[in-house]
Amino acid sequence: MIDLRHLRHALALAEHGHYARAADACHITQPALTRSIQSLEASLGVTLFDRGRGGVEPTDLGRLLLQHATGLETAARELEREVGLARGLEIGELVVGVGPYGGAALVGPVVARLNQRHARLRIRVVVAPWHELPARARARAVDVVVAEMSEIAEQVDFESRPLAEHRLFVVCRAGHPLTLMPTRSAQDVFRFPMAGPLLPVAVFERLCELAPPPLRAAMRRQGALTVECDSSAVLKDVVMNSDAVSMMSPFMLEVELAAGRLVLLPDLDLGIRARFGAAWVAGRTVSSATAAFVALLQAHDKTIRDVSATTKARRGPRKAE
Repeated sequence: MIDLRHLRHALALAEHGHYARAADACHITQPALTRSIQSLEASLGVTLFDRGRGGVEPTDLGRLLLQHATGLETAARELEREVGLARGLEIGELVVGVGPYGGAALVGPVVARLNQRHARLRIRVVVAPWHELPARARARAVDVVVAEMSEIAEQVDFESRPLAEHRLFVVCRAGHPLTLMPTRSAQDVFRFPMAGPLLPVAVFERLCELAPPPLRAAMRRQGALTVECDSSAVLKDVVMNSDAVSMMSPFMLEVELAAGRLVLLPDLDLGIRARFGAAWVAGRTVSSATAAFVALLQAHDKTIRDVSATTKARRGPRKAE
């Protein structure tokens, strides 16, 4: 009888081509991995791997085994997932994939509430660039993805639940030249460096429309952003310590707004909105943990939408009279 654990170790060794790296990936010691491979070879009576100067490579029989092992590993993961779904909220697991910009700021309170209600549910939050998350969901490494809907809509094999629309405000540091202008317009924003994540096409086109005509050609050649970064934490540091401006929703800035380190400029409405949503691969059973997470996410989104609607209390300095 072949031990599935030994097959997983063989797959890891074939992937990494090195005993030490494969052992690290399997979270075991190198001697333990060596013993596992030797045990598998002994049970089959064949040599599965050859050591060479360039690393470890499977033999012909090893490649044959690995082809079958991949299918068995996939089937085992499917079985583990189905068992996890059956266990539900009490002893199951939920893996949430989010981008490092708005999604990460959105899900923190939701994960906290889910943990408070279901303390035995194991929750893992995977923060990764958006373009990596759909593949992880398809591979069942992520159960649900939270992202901006314009990105989700491109994934034709995903189902989604859209959230509310959020206005993106112009954000700058306290004491920024924009806050001191007696009057200011949207075109004044383009006098300063702009920092933000990779822009959706619709947002980029909107910025090009608003920019002063002499800048438009340069923006189409070079892009609209001076500083491009997907991390909202890094972007906030950039804006707090320079004359760069950015566009964010209030829920992403609660601490900095309360401390007065960043300010919103509500009178500069660039007409740019963001709508986040939750998505999962279409046709798959939605676990009770995923359903509970999405319900709490929708409730939290309504709360922060209501807060955003009352941002007058947190506005930046008014224009001079």
